[in-house]
Amino acid sequence: MSRRSILVPETLNGRLFLALSVMAAVMVIQAILGASPAVALTETPDDTYMTNGKVYATALSKDGNTLYIGGEFTRVSENPSGKSGISRTVSNVAAINVKTGAAIRTWRPKVSGDGAVVRSLAVKDGKVYIGGNFTAVEGKPRKNLAAVGANTKRVRLLPFAPQVGGDTSYVFALEAGDRKLYAGGGFSKVDGVSRKNLAAFSLATGVLDPDWKAKTSEASTCTDPRCSHKVRALELSSRRSSIFVGGSFSYITGSNGKGDARQSVARVYTDTGNLHSWKIPRDKIKAPQTAWDLRATPTRLYGGFGAGRNFLAAFRLDKGDSGVRTWRFSTVGNVQAVALTKDRSRLFFGGHFGLNEANQIVCNGKRLRGLASVNPTTGKIYCGWIPSLDQVRRPSYNGTWALTTTKSYLWVGGGFIGVSDSKDSQPIGNGVTEVPQTNLARFTL
Repeated sequence: MSRRSILVPETLNGRLFLALSVMAAVMVIQAILGASPAVALTETPDDTYMTNGKVYATALSKDGNTLYIGGEFTRVSENPSGKSGISRTVSNVAAINVKTGAAIRTWRPKVSGDGAVVRSLAVKDGKVYIGGNFTAVEGKPRKNLAAVGANTKRVRLLPFAPQVGGDTSYVFALEAGDRKLYAGGGFSKVDGVSRKNLAAFSLATGVLDPDWKAKTSEASTCTDPRCSHKVRALELSSRRSSIFVGGSFSYITGSNGKGDARQSVARVYTDTGNLHSWKIPRDKIKAPQTAWDLRATPTRLYGGFGAGRNFLAAFRLDKGDSGVRTWRFSTVGNVQAVALTKDRSRLFFGGHFGLNEANQIVCNGKRLRGLASVNPTTGKIYCGWIPSLDQVRRPSYNGTWALTTTKSYLWVGGGFIGVSDSKDSQPIGNGVTEVPQTNLARFTL
């Protein structure tokens, strides 16, 4: 940006005018910075590989060069189904070159079982942890949780093999800390030992931590079928000394047996599993409700919610133990995924809002359809970037399920058959045409 010089006579009035001019300029700049993100985006996705089924989870390698994806799919292809081009057979997981957008041919672990699906991924110390509902990986018995080598030159199954729950159990969330791997989902036992929806494992040995026994439950007074005890999200605090737990629960108990009411969001200590005293005021989240995804900074916790009311919200982490809500953006469907840009100037959120029975109009006539972004400080939507996700049929309860950002890209995983193309003038959705990008998309930041 070029600088302008203003010549003002060196008098009292001149100095006052200069001071007022500087103050006005600062206010204008602050207003601009507050209203505009640090990145400019196109609503047209990049030309990358895609899948033939839903993508529920995404995770980056340590060096940021590889995106691991998990879900319920059997092929990754450079073109949609039915069109010619490179297409590789996979089994619910795959690896994508972040820069080129192409699938990595040499890393295709086989995750199998009746109705097998991958719902969560975590990367740590050269390992990719895989969670979901399955009975085998690479032909070896694995019950809903497993680990393979992160090196994409070959597939290497690791001996980590806890038995998590039963045939109907799921590992919906994984988070790797400094010494422990944390798992959340819908299960009641791990290796035959009682563990209700939460568990921790030693990263060094893979052994279930015998002392970390936090657990979630639902309120006995709730008769709504949407009330549940399941854990859907895990997010480490910025200092990594505690972990935020999101889900459908109404109560949580720490390892020491001390518990308290926590609707959908709680915080426990990473080392002990005891309940942290921080909590969101009770009247801000009402049952039935599910926290689908969480992201934390040193001062804020951002969450995507949906079950009763559907919304994106921010809560304070810098006001002692009170998680005061600073803003809420309501949607007409679940917010199932959230992600921040690396400079924290933009908060992306995705879900099935606008893809079910109801429309949501924003920004003087634009329709929200599964993906958008807001200013993290104010919760105000950025009207310049509102892509449209398309579905085979409506209503649909898929849309966006996973969001991952790098310095250069936003990756979107979910269940969709097309994404808006702002480069073409033929109207569809928000006045744009559609790119037939299925279930996995990348946007350049």
